[in-house]
Order: sequence, then C-alpha cells, then structure tokens
Amino acid sequence: MDDDVPRYHDRSRVPRDLRPEAELAERGYHRLGPVRAVLEERGRELALYSTSEARVRRDALWARPVAAAAGERPDAAPADPVRAIVDGRAAPGRPRTGACETCGEVRSGLIDGVCPSCRQGRRRHGLRDAAGAFLTRLFEDDFVVVDTETTGLGRSDEVIELGVVAADGRTLLQTLVYPRSGAVPSGSTHIHGLTLDDLEGAPTWPHVLPELRELLAGRRVLAWNAPFDERMLQQSSRLWRVGHGLPAFECAMRAYALARGIASGRSKLARAAAEQGLLDGPQRHRSADDARLTLEVLRRLVDAGS
Repeated sequence: MDDDVPRYHDRSRVPRDLRPEAELAERGYHRLGPVRAVLEERGRELALYSTSEARVRRDALWARPVAAAAGERPDAAPADPVRAIVDGRAAPGRPRTGACETCGEVRSGLIDGVCPSCRQGRRRHGLRDAAGAFLTRLFEDDFVVVDTETTGLGRSDEVIELGVVAADGRTLLQTLVYPRSGAVPSGSTHIHGLTLDDLEGAPTWPHVLPELRELLAGRRVLAWNAPFDERMLQQSSRLWRVGHGLPAFECAMRAYALARGIASGRSKLARAAAEQGLLDGPQRHRSADDARLTLEVLRRLVDAGS
C-alpha cells in the first residue's frame, strides 16, 4: 500500500466517502480511482476508494482528460456513455452507395447499411437517452449542486461567493469569500454585483474549504458548467496554498443540453431556465440562487420526461 495515503485503525473514523472495493462493487461501481486511504484492522490492510470518484467514473456525462495518477488502476478511465456514442461516428466498414436499411433511400456513404443522416439521428437519440437515464438516476441518489461567483474567468482568478444546495432545495452553504488578491474587478462586479466592500469581514478560502469538503464528501456533486466551477475552486486552493481534496464534479449543463438534443453539450443557465418556464427576467448571478435554479431546471426536465 502507498505510504502517503491516510491510515485508519478505527472504522468509525473513516470518512463516509471512503469505501472498500467489494462494497463499491455491490453498489454498481466497478471503475475506481487510486487508493485514497487504508484501514488497518485485525492484522490486515483494506484499501479504501472514493465513492464520489467512482460515481463520476460510472455516470459522468462530460469528457474530462484524466492523467493516470500514481497507483491508479489500469481500468480507471472515466466511463462516459455519451462520449462512446459520439465516437460512434467512426463506425467500422467501408462507405458504399445503396439503399439505407433505416430510411430506405438510395444514398452514398452507407456504413453497415446505414446512411450518414440516419447514423446522425441514431447518435442524437442515443445522446438523449443516455442523458435522460443519467438525470433519472441522479434524482434517485444523494447529490448537491454547487455554484460560485468569482473575481473573473482567468487562470489567476478566485472564488468570492459559494453556494451549495441539496437535492431537496435546502441551502447547505452560502458564504462570501474574501479574495487573496484583495480586489474585485469592475467587470466582474457588473455581472454579480459584488464589490470588495461587500466582502469585508468574510472568511477566506482556507476557512471555507474544510466545511465545503465535509459537505461534499460521499455525495454526487453537480455544477451547471462543472469544468469552470471546478477550476475556480482548484485555483482558490492553489492561490492560498492549501490542500484541495474536493471530489470531481458532474456537469448539469451538458446533461441538460444533450437531453434537449443540443449535440455540443452547451447551454446557458438563463436560457435553459427560460426554456423550462422558470425564468422570465435576468439571472441573478448569486451562487445559492443559481445553484437552486440549476436544480429546478434539471427537476423540470425529469418531470417532463416521466
């Protein structure tokens, strides 16, 4: 076992996110990340893996480049059913001309008897079905929605407001965060309305992070544009030089867009909310409100499909 991972001698002290391989397998999780801790009991060592990481690897609906970490299992690449469908455009066989088995029209570019137009339709339906199944499973599970407001969009920007909302709509965390830079550009203030004066007296990121880490442990975590919010949280940890330790996020935006047939997987939250009849004015751009709006958009979509 890796000597760098935490070791526990009392099972009751193990964080709820960490579970042995056999227990995760019983819950349908077979693609695991690296060993996150070791439980030593009755003279043997039991490897523990992150439940939240296993969930993302099974259910993630957005492509994320993952470099193999030291000690990571060979089969640990994220399982992405949507990516597999999209990659289906590279179907085997040599294109030919003939009658399409699906539409019956004589077309060129047939592969395995199916024309390009019908292959595109199959992919589109496959994406919708995969996204719909993802959303249905989501509301059968324990998850939270995270949203951030930041000093900007760049590689040196950081979080200045954070909201976490439970699947039932309860606000679990809503806090301002004083930035390490000690500045909020006017362009960002124009979006969310927050100024440096508003942040005076707010906790800094090192004080907020432990509570956030505890809230997210063992839960599925969604954000509307997950890669952005993840990056901003990671940057905040890096700027403050503190250990990060947050689980990977799943992307609500991509799930929504694909379920609506938008092949790019991108859609503005305000547009999605308007499409679902949840927003008839401008988006507030405050973290807890936007997290709750994300939740309502996804719930409306699931209810419409049930």
